[in-house]
Order: sequence, then C-alpha cells, then structure tokens
Amino acid sequence: ADARRLWAAWARGALYYFKTAVVLAVAAIPEGLPAVVTTCLALGTQRLARRKALVRHLPAVETLGCTSVICSDKTGTLTTGRMTVVRVFVGGQELDTSTEVSASLDRDLKQTLAEGTVINSSFKSDVELDSFGKVVKYSGNDTECAMLVLASKLLGLSVGYKGLRTEYPANDPDRCGISFSSDRKRMSTIVEHDGALTVFTKGAAEIVSALCTQYFNKEGELKPADEALRLTVEKAISDFADEGLRTICIASRKLPAGVDLENLDAIEKDLCLVCLVGIEDPLRDEVPGAIQDCKRAGIIVRMVTGDNIQTARAIAKKCGIVMPEDPPSAVMDGKTFRETVCDRNGEINQEAFDKVWPSLRVLARSTPLDKHVLVSGIQESLAFNGVRQTVAVTGDGTNDAPALKKADVGFAMGIQGTEVAKNASDVIIMDDNFVSIVAAVKWGRCVYDNICKFLQFQLTVNLTACFVAVIGASILAQSPLNVIQLLWVNMIMDSFASLALATEDPNADLLRRRPYPRDQPVLSPAMTRFLLCHAAWQMLILFVFIFLFGDICPDSDLTSLCSPGTVIVEGWGDIRSGRPPAFDSQFLPKTLEDCPPVFDPRNNRTYYSPGGNKSLKIPLRPADFCSEAHHSEEMPTQHYTMVFTIFVLLQLFNQINARKIHGEFKVWTGILDNKYFLWILGMEALLQVFMVQFPGLNTAMGCTGLTMTQWVFCFFVGATSLPLNLVVSQLPLSWFTYNLARAGGPAGGDAASDGDRGKKREGDGIKLLSMVDQ
Repeated sequence: ADARRLWAAWARGALYYFKTAVVLAVAAIPEGLPAVVTTCLALGTQRLARRKALVRHLPAVETLGCTSVICSDKTGTLTTGRMTVVRVFVGGQELDTSTEVSASLDRDLKQTLAEGTVINSSFKSDVELDSFGKVVKYSGNDTECAMLVLASKLLGLSVGYKGLRTEYPANDPDRCGISFSSDRKRMSTIVEHDGALTVFTKGAAEIVSALCTQYFNKEGELKPADEALRLTVEKAISDFADEGLRTICIASRKLPAGVDLENLDAIEKDLCLVCLVGIEDPLRDEVPGAIQDCKRAGIIVRMVTGDNIQTARAIAKKCGIVMPEDPPSAVMDGKTFRETVCDRNGEINQEAFDKVWPSLRVLARSTPLDKHVLVSGIQESLAFNGVRQTVAVTGDGTNDAPALKKADVGFAMGIQGTEVAKNASDVIIMDDNFVSIVAAVKWGRCVYDNICKFLQFQLTVNLTACFVAVIGASILAQSPLNVIQLLWVNMIMDSFASLALATEDPNADLLRRRPYPRDQPVLSPAMTRFLLCHAAWQMLILFVFIFLFGDICPDSDLTSLCSPGTVIVEGWGDIRSGRPPAFDSQFLPKTLEDCPPVFDPRNNRTYYSPGGNKSLKIPLRPADFCSEAHHSEEMPTQHYTMVFTIFVLLQLFNQINARKIHGEFKVWTGILDNKYFLWILGMEALLQVFMVQFPGLNTAMGCTGLTMTQWVFCFFVGATSLPLNLVVSQLPLSWFTYNLARAGGPAGGDAASDGDRGKKREGDGIKLLSMVDQ
C-alpha cells in the first residue's frame, strides 16, 4: 500500500511538471508567427490582385514596402500607350495633322509614305477602325499602330493599309526583314517594289536621317539632301522632341543589283528621306499625382526610355520627374551613361557611378543593358550613409528580363509585356499603369506594418504569459493560468489577432514617410517601448491581483466567498483566495493557540451563529485546517477566474493599441473602417463570456461564473490599457533606443507630420532611407 501511494505521488508530480512544461512552452514560443506572416502576405497578395497587381513571388509583397527607387519605362506606363501621329515633316515642310498631309502632298509621295509605313512593320501590329476612321483597338506595337492609322487615312479608309499587306505578304519569298534592335535603333524591310529590290527603313529620327543623302520634296521628286535641309531636319526633330513627341524617321532606297543582303551597312546607306513623324503618347492624367506621392514617400522615380533626350526631358517635366531646379546631369543618354560609369571591359566603376546616379532622373536612348547597369549600380551603392537602396524596375520586352531578375522587385506589364518578361518578374501590373505600381508599394508598406502590428501584440502577450507562468511555477508551485486557458490566449494571439490586425487597409499616411532599409530591425524603438511598457503594466496588475487579492478563511465548502467572521487573513477585494493552500498556509497562524480551535459545541470560540441563531453552530475551521488544504486544488475559484478574465481583457484592449506602431496615441483612428477587426474583437469578448459563464464549458476551462459586479470590475481593469497607451506614447524614445548602426540612414527618424497630433512627431525611432538629396 505504501508503494502504491509512493508511485501515485510520483505520477502526480510527473504529471504536474509535464503540465508546467506545456504551459511554459505555450507561453514562451511564438509558434504561430511563421504561419501568421504567411497569412499576412497571402492576404496582401489577394488584395493587390484586386488592384491590378498580380504577385508571382510572395516575399515581394513585403519588399514592395521597402522600395526606395523605381526605374520606370515611359511608354504605356507613364503614358497611355495610345499613340497618335500629330505632326509630320515631309517634303521640306512641317504639317500638323494627317488632313493637311493628305491635302498638301503629291499622290505618289503619299503612296511612298504609306508604303514605308505599312511594308516595314510587324504583321502582329493591327488596328481596328470604325466607319468614321476612329480607333477602336490597337494590337501589337503601339508606335506602329499609330503609323498604320496615318497610312489608312492617306490611302483612304475604303482601302486602308491592309491592301498593301495583301500586296506585300509576310510569306513573300523576296521579303527580307532586319529586326529592330536597341543598339541600331532602327528596323528595315526589303521587298521587290516596281521591279527592283527596295529597302524601307524606319527608326530613331536623328540616326536614320543621318543615313539619308536624298529626300522627297512635296511634289514627290528626289532631291539631294544639302546642308540647309539637314539643318531644317534637325530643327524639326528638336521641335518635335520639345513637344514631347516620339520622332520617327521613314526612309527608303532602291538597292543596286548584286548588293550583299548580309551587309547591313551596305543596305542602310544613301537612303532617301521620306518623312519624319511626331507621335504623341499622352501622359496619363493620374501620373503627375502619383509621382508626387512617390516623392512624399521618399521614393525617387527614374524614367528609362528609348526616346531621344529632348523628348524624354519634355515628358519627364510634364509628369514631375524632372524639376526646373534639377542640374543638367539629371538627364543623360545611354551612350554617355555607359561611357561615364563603365570601364573598358563593361564593368561598373562604382566610384564613378556614385557620382552620377544620385542626381540622375532620366536615362534616354537607353538599351536593356543600360537599364541592367543602372539597377545593378544602385543596388551596390552605399553612397547614402552606407544604406543599400531597394530598387524596383518595370519592363515589358524580352530584353528587359535580366534587369527584372536583378531588381529587388521586378514589375512586368500585363498588356504589353512578353511572356519572358512576365516570367522574370515578381509582380505583373495588369493594366500597365504606373499608378498601380504606386498602389502596390502602398500595399507593401501596409502588409509590412500589419506584420509589425501583430508582432508587437504577440510579443507583449508572450512576455506577460511567460512571466506569469514562470512566477506561478516558482512561487505558487502552479501556474495561475492552466493549460487550457493558455491555449485560448494562444489562439487569441495567433489566429484571431492575425486576422484582425492583418486585415487593416492602407491609408494615406503610409506614403508620407520614407521607406525602411531592408536590413532594418523589425522591432523599432517605438515598438520596443510599446512591448516593454504594456507587458510591465499587465504583469503588475496580474501579480497584484494574484498575490494581494483574496481572503484566507477556513470554509471548506465554499470556493468563492468567505463566510462572515471566518476570515483569518484579509486580502484586497471581497473574494476568497484561489491560491494553492501550500502558499496560503504560510500566512496562517503558526501555533494552535493562534489558530481557531477545533469545533466544540460547548465553546463559542470554535463556531459562529449567523444572525444570532444559537441553534445554528458553524465551525470556524475543520480540525486539520492549519496543516491541510482548506479547499480542493482542482476546484475552480472566482479569484483565478478573475485573474484569467483580466488577463484576456487586457489583451483585447491592447489589441486596439497594437493597431498603431509609430507611437500614435489616437488608436481609434480608422477603426470603423476595418469591419473584420471589430467583428473579431467582439467575437473574442463574447467567447470569453461563454467560457466563464456557460456551465460545463467553464468547468473545462477551469473557471467558475462571475457576478455582474466582478465583470464590470474586470472590464475596467482591462480597459486601463487604453489610457496607459497615452502615457507610453509620450515616453522618450531615447530610453528604448538600441544600436541601429547596421541599418545606416540619417539619425532622428521620421520627421513627417503626424496627423493624429497635428504637429511634428518624434517618429518611431527607426533610421530611414534619406532620399532628400537624391
């Protein structure tokens, strides 16, 4: 029998220690954090998809929020991509509209112009026109589509450009195409025309026009291109560029017999200038505002385009990328850029690069290699306080794939982008709109902030629960919160809190601060201040309620209140102690004389009679009260039920505080905009009431029902987290600042305006990327 009792005692002890270990593991390990981070990123991905940004790689969602540089294409991204020919230089004169062109030119010259446009174009480019000649749809290359519209108007809508395509089909055995390349900046097509091989060439105006030795006058006659004409052509190119027009030169030449078709230089020389066309690609109405949003957010937009330097500068000024006060070095062409930042072997000279890129805003006449060099150089640069920039780049062509792969975030265009570009990207912009890129960056910052909100909330709960469990196991010999209660708190921390805090939508303030470096510690000083102060306050309240509340009395049949006149040690509050008897016994009288005597009906010192009823004699204590437990250790008590309820309510109110991570004290701002947060918060509170009050369920949770007064008391104690946050937000961040030297950046944090206070705020103590001087 003694052996069985010994083994039973050992088993109970082993079970107790196992339960304690489980409680400590649940309290200390944030096991749900990886799943919550994934959930936040997945929710961000779904919401980005609804805003025309399809995320292909999940980590890119968080990286978007760190973006400090955007290298953007012009055509179709900053502009509408719906190109239109608005100016033509032909026959030595400038004409404004296609109507003037049709009325002013010789019939043969119009035919030559149309042939040079249609024959030397991709058959993938197609235009759908209505019966009035208005464009319904562009397919393929927008530049070619704009020129095909011009050709249709010159040839007559009844015939259109498709008649020429039928006459010169793509499968013609005599047809030979020389594709466009970013190095040559032109393309050519050779066909049999009027009994002889004829080459039609189009491309960058200043390059193709330099290859011309003749031109067609307005009567359609060939004339030598003298110096006066060259000056006129240069002036026309300059005028078109100053208006922000993409200028294309169209030329042709009848090839001599026996010419080597493999020798491009022999083919594309001594050309006859047909015309220059100025193509307008209207700026998207919303782009200037989006550029200003980027500037306020500390993000510098750099335009990378194939247009000539004057056209690029004009467009950049219209959208606000280039400002009047910017130096001349803000706009460079690709050739000058390469010669400046690369050595003879084509490798980047980082020292020279760091002198160029901070002021660079526009890279004109660029090649995909130039874009790759620009992205690589900025990523490797430590010119700004040793901080590496986070670079996003846009691209739509196959040759853009290396730059898209190299960038921290690659944006491919969903409409104009090739499959190669899309496969190399991290995010696909479905509407090709720059505004969608800015929206994606805004959502990236929102997702990052939501993760930080959850993190500061969970670590606060973890720290408090861990300390309560450890102190309980060390001093009380058992945790005030049992395993089931800790699992419920863990569910609040992980599942419900992640859904509540991860569903916060972005607000305008996200684009009013500079980006964080990618190697920035996640816990900012403001978050550390929040974590330590709120955890300290919660532990103070819980320990006061655990150790100072609760009367010690001998009633063995009551678990919530002490009977009148039976209190041996009086604590705070009109409630019976729920602490283990082994702990409470040290506060009991040490001698039998001091301890209430054993019940004796003849001795009125051993009993009390409620209401003076002498016939009712209630013992002050059982015979073994001073040496044994005065209540069952497993029996739920109102004392510990209130401890559990206060702990949960502290977390629910602190969940409201956790919505702000930069030290704001108006935590209610925008709370009504997040219906999920309100529903989840209400559901958590309702479930807590059920777990405490519902019979059977409360027994499983180790709780017992509370009175309305006790619920009100717990509510107001839990609500102290809200006014506490006002005090915490005013504490100096210098008390909580740790070494951030690795992150670099300027000291002082964010000095942006805090909408909550209406004045400059101290910021959250994080060192931010300084883009002011870029």
